[in-house]
Amino acid sequence: MIIGAWADDLESELQRHLPPDRREAWGPSDLSSNPFEQITRQLAVLYSENPSVTNANGDITDLLSREGLATQAGLWPLMQRVQQMVIGLREAFVRIDVVPHTQGAQSRAPGLRYRLVTPDFVYTEADPDEPDVPIYYQELRLRQNPETKDLEWVYDILDIRDASNPTFGMFLAGKDGSIGADVSVTYMGHDTHKGSGYPYFDSQGNPFLPVVLYHAEKTGHLFDPFFGSQMVYGSLTSAVLFTMWIHLVRDACWSQKYVAGLSVAGLSAVDQDGIARRSSISTDPASILVFTQDPEAQGQPLVGTFATPTDPHSLLESIAKYEYRVAAAAGISPADLTRTSGDPRSGYSLSISKAGQREAQKKYAPTFRMGDEELLAKSAILSNRFLGTSLPESGYRVSYHSIPLSPEEMRAQREDLIQKMGAGLMSPVQAIMSMYDDMDEREAIDYLIKVRSERAQYT
Repeated sequence: MIIGAWADDLESELQRHLPPDRREAWGPSDLSSNPFEQITRQLAVLYSENPSVTNANGDITDLLSREGLATQAGLWPLMQRVQQMVIGLREAFVRIDVVPHTQGAQSRAPGLRYRLVTPDFVYTEADPDEPDVPIYYQELRLRQNPETKDLEWVYDILDIRDASNPTFGMFLAGKDGSIGADVSVTYMGHDTHKGSGYPYFDSQGNPFLPVVLYHAEKTGHLFDPFFGSQMVYGSLTSAVLFTMWIHLVRDACWSQKYVAGLSVAGLSAVDQDGIARRSSISTDPASILVFTQDPEAQGQPLVGTFATPTDPHSLLESIAKYEYRVAAAAGISPADLTRTSGDPRSGYSLSISKAGQREAQKKYAPTFRMGDEELLAKSAILSNRFLGTSLPESGYRVSYHSIPLSPEEMRAQREDLIQKMGAGLMSPVQAIMSMYDDMDEREAIDYLIKVRSERAQYT
């Protein structure tokens, strides 16, 4: 639903709600309403600006400058989609590749590559002592055989369960999901990496997986796939209701005519081989209908009009309120949900306030920081091993930029901080930490020292 490929899911949901004859009458499904995608996209705001990264252990210019390896690989733009996927799916992987992937090989554009991998393509196992950290990674990938040019499903398997004998290889995937023949030679040009031939060791000689598992929440488990599933079900139901609304506007927003003792001449049989068989005739405002009297009818024929079954505006507003309920099920405060106007049609697209997005940033920052710092450390290790850099392999600190305050909010915050500092109730370090939510005390002190140094130098 996040990537838009959910038409079949909606069709299944429509068939679950409706008998075949009613489903046929409703016509095409409507995919324009998707609270699940809207909410996850608006909550994924950690990477609206590139995070600030520091490392006290050495120079990280080769990794994160404008021409740095991670920057050139598009890491932070990719992380915008990664965060949305993690919020929606609860977990997702980022895999790191190096071009070239073997020492001595030539490449026109050597560097790092980052790739988002969703959990439905992965099987993992964890150490019992670290149940949320994978030590076995099996990813299903579609590859083209370089010899036959056929497309084949292949497992990439990285296994460090036995730290003394780690392995990395590629194996055919059987139709039943089983692990088939070893095809490492076909796709890597050499046998499966084993033992000391395993390519991913850190500077301490410990094997690692070139993969980082991002969690939406620290649960102590590898996967948490069912939490928040009510938002997905609610979004499907919302799409069913909007499909009904389209049907209402198109087919039932006028007074329905009826006849008794008469039949319409010229009816055509429709779907006689299916359950929804019926007779119909096309009409428009310029049509003249011809009726014939039913020979079996008794008495005078009757022509009348039913009242309009329902008001489209009222139904649309009810659906919009239902979508608010779906958003509340996702843990969003009703106060943080806004509309662009009072028109119920604006409920067609849910909007989360800036305050709500800032609260989401605070909520997700700790878990994503753990993933980002691990990702940068592993990127540095791979760069040093395969690309000849001298980056620090630990000590990375990631800070996220909060969504800017409005002018009114900035003025109120500034006045509050000045008054508290003037009254001796707050130190300059505490004031900086209040202004920048993601700073700790050490970073706030460094920031103040830098500001005072630059003021003395450039004033």
